[in-house]
Amino acid sequence: VDVPLVLDQLKCNGVLEGIRICRQGFPSRVPFQEFRQRYEILTPDLIAKGYMDGRKAAELMVKHLELSPELYRIGQSKIFFKAGVLAQLEEDRDLRLTAIMTNF
Repeated sequence: VDVPLVLDQLKCNGVLEGIRICRQGFPSRVPFQEFRQRYEILTPDLIAKGYMDGRKAAELMVKHLELSPELYRIGQSKIFFKAGVLAQLEEDRDLRLTAIMTNF
């Protein structure tokens, strides 16, 4: 086994960076596009309809949601969260959807 080659491949594929982020306590990860689609309901009218860079959209959303920077990290293609943060976002999303449906 060519150890330097294997390490270089893991580094280039982002595997080592993912392991490093998880070890820092950010086990939950969501691709930018999925994060925007799922949680944009919590930030209505913040992002104009149409194309926006996924990373920029995620940055705007977490800022608007007033999430502490200690609770998340923004990677190259995903946003990483500390344990429990996604559960809270899901609960907030469910409450927003319930409010929309009951006022419909």
